[in-house]
Amino acid sequence: MPKYIPWLQPSHLPDKIKNLNLSLTSIIRLVEYPVGYLTIIRPVNCVITFISVLCGAWVGKEIIFNNKIILAGVIGFLVCAFGNIVNDLKDIQIDRINNPRRPLVSGKVHKKVAVIMSIIFVVISLITASLLNLKPFLLVLFTILLLYLYAFYFKKTPSANFIVALISGLSFILGGFITDNILSLIPAIFAILIHTPREIIKDIMDIKGDREFGVASLVIIYGEQKARNIVCLFLVLLILACPLPFIFGFLNIKYLIIIGFIAVPLIIFTIAKLHDSHLVSNLLKFIMLIGLVAFIIG
Repeated sequence: MPKYIPWLQPSHLPDKIKNLNLSLTSIIRLVEYPVGYLTIIRPVNCVITFISVLCGAWVGKEIIFNNKIILAGVIGFLVCAFGNIVNDLKDIQIDRINNPRRPLVSGKVHKKVAVIMSIIFVVISLITASLLNLKPFLLVLFTILLLYLYAFYFKKTPSANFIVALISGLSFILGGFITDNILSLIPAIFAILIHTPREIIKDIMDIKGDREFGVASLVIIYGEQKARNIVCLFLVLLILACPLPFIFGFLNIKYLIIIGFIAVPLIIFTIAKLHDSHLVSNLLKFIMLIGLVAFIIG
């Protein structure tokens, strides 16, 4: 006969299962909290900003690595992280409707800790920027102020989409300042052309919460259909602009091949799928990455 084991008897099993569930819950919570503090900075966006700074330094030039270029990229990463945290801090109430899984709303991140993180990122960014030069320092300071004003004022106005697009373009300018690269203006302009429609699409996705909290976005003012038409217009302009850096001799054939065979077909596909906001948002982010590769190696 099998040996009698008290804790395996049916009367003991519910307690054991309950304790096991509690242990698993504790483990999940231990994992969720650090993940929440990583999620709040939107690390993918921060990495894209880091690469954008490097792209601004390298576009049309030889790819070189030095301390100043890498430091500028890190500054871009930290400033982007600051902007994302401030944005989440300001949007707690709206995110209860639009994005209930965001770290602050879901309780995975404490508000006071988020505030401290944002301050640390600003201080480190400004101190390191002061080591580069006056122009990079002033640009970083201006971007930080613009991010703050965006979160607390511009975000509820029709200009919000263009402010975000402008800030994204400044990442390339920062890299251009490091290597005295006037060609950094080219990807900066392209950044405005692709970020503006993506921000409008995100506003379409967030229309429910924005309307309830009095946000005067383009989508709410002009309606969803007109907003999609504006998105389409920007994407058509983007397609028309794509070959210009090659035509004017700023970038080489490698740029044209990547843009012509990958980016432009994806933009056309995106226009065809404008009714699917989630898909369009993801496609535009992927096209941004393709564009970065084209500018760097072109």
